[in-house]
Amino acid sequence: MLPEVYEITHALELIHRQAHLPPAELRFLRYVVERTLAGEQAKVNQKTVAADVFGLDLLKFDPRADSTVRTTAANLRISLLRYYAGPGRADRIAIELPKGSYVPRFLRRAQLSVAATSRLWSARVALESRTVSGYATAIAQLDSVLAEAPNFSLALALKAESLASQAIHGSRPRPCLEQARICSDRALDTTAPAWQAWLARGAVLQALDLDWTSAETAYDNALESSGGEAATHVWYTAFLVGRGRPREAISMLQRTVDRFGYCNPTFLGDLSMLQMLARDYTAAHETIHAALAAAPHYYQHHLNRAILLEAQGDAAGALRELDQTPLRLHERPVTWGLRGLFAGLSGKPGIASRRIVWFRGIQRTGRYIPPSQVAACWLGLGDLDAAVHHLELSVEDRDPLAVWFHAYPFFRHLNAHPGFQRLIDRIGVVRY
Repeated sequence: MLPEVYEITHALELIHRQAHLPPAELRFLRYVVERTLAGEQAKVNQKTVAADVFGLDLLKFDPRADSTVRTTAANLRISLLRYYAGPGRADRIAIELPKGSYVPRFLRRAQLSVAATSRLWSARVALESRTVSGYATAIAQLDSVLAEAPNFSLALALKAESLASQAIHGSRPRPCLEQARICSDRALDTTAPAWQAWLARGAVLQALDLDWTSAETAYDNALESSGGEAATHVWYTAFLVGRGRPREAISMLQRTVDRFGYCNPTFLGDLSMLQMLARDYTAAHETIHAALAAAPHYYQHHLNRAILLEAQGDAAGALRELDQTPLRLHERPVTWGLRGLFAGLSGKPGIASRRIVWFRGIQRTGRYIPPSQVAACWLGLGDLDAAVHHLELSVEDRDPLAVWFHAYPFFRHLNAHPGFQRLIDRIGVVRY
């Protein structure tokens, strides 16, 4: 049941009293809430906010050059997450500002304890970091929530998403994805499933089963039940790449960035990666330049710049950029093999050889090394057979990144290898 108007206005007043929002964010929030309650949400856009909230002259306002509205919206979204993880953890009604929109969403919150509610919102913040420790933190927080409310759909769905994402970041993929399947099934087997549960089911069907038809059905349900919010989620855009539709993903994400996300590092990082996967290197360069200016310490922007430099033939520059990535090595296993690849391609095969020796030493301790990272090192050494063999192992392990093997610029060096082409066919992706 949706909240009543009086409940929403009360929730807004609680934020006013307890959240200590900056004046610009508070004016923004009041405006979009009041317009939505008046049934005028269709009129809430960047220009109306610029004029009505910030008093900007629309005859002179250039939304591409003036980021006032976008920046305030991005900051407000973060402020609301922090508020509901802290002072507002006991509030009955939550006001959210969904990604890619200026229209707020009003939620009647589950009757969790104050501590469990705080952990749920903290898990959402940790999940967005896209790091090894972030996923571990999210799962730990969600386990605490589920200990109190075992059938809480959103917590189950977010845990499924965290587990599936862990499969990308250095954990054994099959066990993670199998656990994600259990969590997503439980999340959907409730009276009011969260839309994230459908998204998690799509991720499992795509990565674990390579069942593209069923995955599309799950994603369609996620899109419908989320009001379109799922369209910019990284799992759905990965699906579109696998279906040979990267430009469709780019178009959706570009619209979101234009409206909202120039100060959102994950949006910009995902957009520049998609542009590279579609071989639009000029657009990727522009996006990465803007991304680094907005968030110079976000590791994905440096990783994407390194990949772009190699794609443009500057492997030595790619290696230098990768070495400047502002994140500790153990937090970014998705970069472990790329250093060996870029070093080998730039005439430093010893670095790639030492990286393989390092991998073997870690494996002897029982820790998992993604075979795709080993494959990258062998590719840097010019051993294409060994590279393809390890990519085959990666598919056996069900590494979710396998759906992008055909699209990654650095794997273009394998295009003439028949074993690589057979592997792409086995994965079932649509070539483009």
